[in-house]
Amino acid sequence: MLTSLKSAPRAVWAFITAHKVTAAIIAVVVLYGGSSVYGKFLAPPAATRYVTTTVATGTVVASLTETGQVAAVHQILLSPQASGQVIGVYVRPGDHVYAGQVVAQLDATAAEQSLQSAELALQNAELSYQQTTASSTLALNLVVAQGNVTNAQVALQKAHDTSYTSIASIYGDLSTVISGLDSVLHDSNVAGRANQQNLDAYTDLVSSHDDIIAVYKNSAQTSYTAAYAAYTSAQAAYNATSRSLSNNDLVALAQSTYTAAQAVAEAVRSSHDFFDRVNTDYTLYNLGTSPVLAGLLASTNTYTTTVSNDLSNALTAQSTIVSAEQSLAQAQNTLQATEGGSNALTVQSAALSLQQAQNAVANAKTTLANYTVTAPFSGTIAAVSVQTYDQASSGTPVATLVTNEKTANISVNEVDASKIRLGQKATLSFDALPDVTIAGTVASIDSVGTASQGVVSYSIVIGFDTPNASVLPGMSVTADIITGTETGLMVPANAIKTTGSESYVEVFNPPLPGSTTSTGAPSATPPQAVVVTPGLTDTTDTIIESGLHVGDQVVTQTIAGTTKTSTAAPSIFNAAGTRGTGTTGTRGGIRAIGG
Repeated sequence: MLTSLKSAPRAVWAFITAHKVTAAIIAVVVLYGGSSVYGKFLAPPAATRYVTTTVATGTVVASLTETGQVAAVHQILLSPQASGQVIGVYVRPGDHVYAGQVVAQLDATAAEQSLQSAELALQNAELSYQQTTASSTLALNLVVAQGNVTNAQVALQKAHDTSYTSIASIYGDLSTVISGLDSVLHDSNVAGRANQQNLDAYTDLVSSHDDIIAVYKNSAQTSYTAAYAAYTSAQAAYNATSRSLSNNDLVALAQSTYTAAQAVAEAVRSSHDFFDRVNTDYTLYNLGTSPVLAGLLASTNTYTTTVSNDLSNALTAQSTIVSAEQSLAQAQNTLQATEGGSNALTVQSAALSLQQAQNAVANAKTTLANYTVTAPFSGTIAAVSVQTYDQASSGTPVATLVTNEKTANISVNEVDASKIRLGQKATLSFDALPDVTIAGTVASIDSVGTASQGVVSYSIVIGFDTPNASVLPGMSVTADIITGTETGLMVPANAIKTTGSESYVEVFNPPLPGSTTSTGAPSATPPQAVVVTPGLTDTTDTIIESGLHVGDQVVTQTIAGTTKTSTAAPSIFNAAGTRGTGTTGTRGGIRAIGG
């Protein structure tokens, strides 16, 4: 045995010497195998890699793909998709109609009102969303809000100065008017009556003809006395002020000035009425002419214009101060709200309300359209089944349309049929004509399905929007029916995951550098799960109605490494803020709102 072991090296050496090429190959294989084993057991572990994409705005178009055959002649029953009273039938048997022509109309008053309400709600939701998202850009809005407060303060000070100047001017006018009224009433300008005041002189001159002139005289004298007292009191209060008085005191001064101006205006009116009555008496009883009387009337007319302007200016002075104070208070409230900022929950709530309002408008428009019966394609009316003022229900035939145009007759299952509506657009392709595609429109949908071996199917007729002579009856046709479009924040469908009844995506915040390539990037820290509300999907992309923002970085693929991260179950927070438990995995906690 020992002899055999000693001779083994010599035998190996002899083999190597005799078979050099074979020995070299064996050596390479042994070295490679050893290296692989070393790498497997001693190489450093690989980290989990993440492939991401950036959230952006896009449009998703959802469609169904169905198959059928081309038909040459087709007869369909035209019916409304709503119920109500028929208010118009616009065709007769034998009429030729074109695609889209209105055949009959149901009373849609309620649907129109619903659409108006939905549009108003959408406007409010848009304003609310704009205000909410604007306040989220705190730095810019804070500067704007601070600037608005400063501008409001400057405007208030300007309003204060302007109002005080206006009030000072009013007292100058009132002084002139009161002095002028005193002269008009109490001076002695009537010829031949130098010992009588004008008021008494003209009263005596016409009293024998006018029994009630004394009433006018007493009214003029009484209102003048009251005006003089009101003016004197207000003038004293004004004289006791200065331009630096408070805004509240200035508002009170404007009010007392307005009251005094009212009293003076009443005195001017009464004086004018007196002299106008005298002037009428002069004409009526042929008492001659009086240039003095004409001058006194002209003076009261001038005073009337002056005091009217003063009344307006006093009100303006008061309202200007109040308005400027309100603007300042509003600006200060806005600043306070901006300093508080808007949290992510408020932004998401506003976005969700906006989306709901947009959906409500779209639904209201669809509902309104259901009250109108139109021809889906050109053809001939074979029969009319209703008259004006008849009651029609959804699916009630109102007319029969026969067409010589080709149509695509499609049979769909009950699940797909629930997503198809009249008027939806479709793209038609043909096995026999690979280079031909034609746009079409869903023209009719069977209201009752056909059951066969437990499967319920519905017949769909799709009209050709444009004729094509190459398409022959009986050809196989594939219809891609567009069932919906939605524009918004879009992510790949495979980025959305579910846990229980909630959907979520995984987000890196801050973004993970280099992760947008096909190989992704490693991260020792797992992404954060964010609850989202998915919208329309086309199986490739999905609209996210709430939970994300433009620029967020979401995970589309996780390439597992050999290192372990966390094995704790992700936490899920419900709307009440209490925590539930998700499935066990290697993800971080789910947050209810994208921030």
